[in-house]
Amino acid sequence: MSISTRNTAQTGVPVGLRERQKVKRQAAILNAARELFPSLGYQGTSMEAIAEIAEVGVATVYNYFGTKGGLLAAILRPEFTSLKEQGARLLAEPGTDSVTSVQALVNIYRHFQNDWASRKLLSAIIGPGLSAEPILDQLSEEAESQLKAQLRELLLGYQERGQILSSIDADDAAMIVFCIFNQHFIDYVMHDNHAFDSMAADMDRQIKLLITGISC
Repeated sequence: MSISTRNTAQTGVPVGLRERQKVKRQAAILNAARELFPSLGYQGTSMEAIAEIAEVGVATVYNYFGTKGGLLAAILRPEFTSLKEQGARLLAEPGTDSVTSVQALVNIYRHFQNDWASRKLLSAIIGPGLSAEPILDQLSEEAESQLKAQLRELLLGYQERGQILSSIDADDAAMIVFCIFNQHFIDYVMHDNHAFDSMAADMDRQIKLLITGISC
């Protein structure tokens, strides 16, 4: 008797079908969460509501994702991976102007979650130590490290080409650029009256001021 046959005999459901059903339920849960989190926010979205829309038991949601934070992390992690890949493509061909390239890299991360469209959702991942759950803290920390590392690599490249002062510490410069980005992110997420375009313009202006000041 094959393993597949034994599993079918034990459960009454063929292995392949059981896996397809699992994938289908997971997709339904993720789609329900993608619908509710942006509109209701992290705090306003319950696992019960997600289960109801997904047409599964609430225990199934917990079984697959552990916690509400785990479910949100499962939604956001692929997007952070995409941001990293986009940043890597920019680093491969950064262009000749350091200011424009740094702004372009930061702009990639500004496109996260449809130009930071859902403040209610983003408030759940505001930053390490401040997020709604430890798993979201971890995700925020990974994203911060990711952006800092890409900024450092970009700045080092311009420094090696003689466009940025050799006396400047690339880690310090990357940290300052990140702090500009992060402060605008926090202010934007926490204040409903902030317009995205004006926030982005302020961020670009401050980054230009910094990079111009350390350029040769």
